[in-house]
Amino acid sequence: MTDPSELPEYPIVRTDDLIIAPVYRDLQSKPAFKARMPFGEPIWIATRYEDVKMAYGDRRMGKAMGYGRDTPRMHGRAHGSDPSRLDAMDPPDHTRIRRLASGAFALPRIRAMSGWIEDMTSDLLDDIVNEGHGADFMELFAWKLPLQVITGILGAPWEAIPLLKGWVDTMSGVDSPLEDRMASYASIQDYVRELAAEKRVAPNDDLLSTLVQARDEDDDRFTEDELVALTTTLFLGGFETTAAQLGSTVWTLMAHPDLWQQLLDDRDRVPNALEELWRWIPSFRHGTPMIRWAAEDIELSDGVVIPRGDPVLPEHQIANRDESVFENGWELDFHRKAPAPHLSLSWGPHRCMGAHLANLEVEATLRGLLERFPALALEVAPEDVEWSPQTFLRSAKSLPLTW
Repeated sequence: MTDPSELPEYPIVRTDDLIIAPVYRDLQSKPAFKARMPFGEPIWIATRYEDVKMAYGDRRMGKAMGYGRDTPRMHGRAHGSDPSRLDAMDPPDHTRIRRLASGAFALPRIRAMSGWIEDMTSDLLDDIVNEGHGADFMELFAWKLPLQVITGILGAPWEAIPLLKGWVDTMSGVDSPLEDRMASYASIQDYVRELAAEKRVAPNDDLLSTLVQARDEDDDRFTEDELVALTTTLFLGGFETTAAQLGSTVWTLMAHPDLWQQLLDDRDRVPNALEELWRWIPSFRHGTPMIRWAAEDIELSDGVVIPRGDPVLPEHQIANRDESVFENGWELDFHRKAPAPHLSLSWGPHRCMGAHLANLEVEATLRGLLERFPALALEVAPEDVEWSPQTFLRSAKSLPLTW
């Protein structure tokens, strides 16, 4: 048995921005390997596309087994895991709970929201115009749009947005003390319980009212704790990833003005461009625990066997550039022909339920910027943009714009 102290350290290089160090490209010529992260037990690192896709999608890889384990992680003491949270479950419980909310995020339902989201986008772009040159895209737009959208879908009042964002900032802050993170998570759950109680008395045409009704009509469908955990998970997953992607999309296009010009010249290329940007942008920091646990011995590429009970870290931001799958995968190319699907929003049973919603928000934003700010540029050089060190996502701290 290998002494954990003899295993290679992971991550190899840490960065806050969108740069992926060349050493990670070298990993794609190698199969999955065992490493040690700063905290927790040893873990297998998967970087090849097919290995990562299997780790996310194969039902022999789960999440529930990690409950109570010394989870590999980047920072300090583990949060612990809430087994009633959707993102900590495996089928059949995961399937049962996810089915209750999945209809609200189905593609036809999301497409029906396009006018509502475009109106919000337009209003927030007005705020940028009113602020004038130097307006911070992150502050005035990227953080606001996803919060307004997810609170609207769930039925929370917009007045609660600052309070909710404050709790989430504490939860996701890598420097936040564990006690503060746990207290913020408890505060969100308490808020959801109170809001659910209000929906029982005065239901509206929103998702939380629908979930409360389903819960009350059939106690066996899911428990009150599962209702609260599901709503909390939907909220937490409904804005931070999208906010970071909005900022990274703008930064990437401003850092590659030739690509911005391609979209100005041909708006029909926007859908292809969005898929390529989701693929190319490394949304998470290396070592972010989107961990899966092997329910049995599982063979990955080159005959590497993950023993039953071992954790695997699927590094999808590296796998998304696997050149055995994507020709010249480390380059941005808006002209790819029928590319393989990106893995940025996971794959399989735990693929992001709000993927269609996130896509619509980013598309509405990009089309609005192209229409209203054709001469858009960063007010600072791309390399001078500050990136937040406070979250597990790679997120610009601010993006001052000019046009």
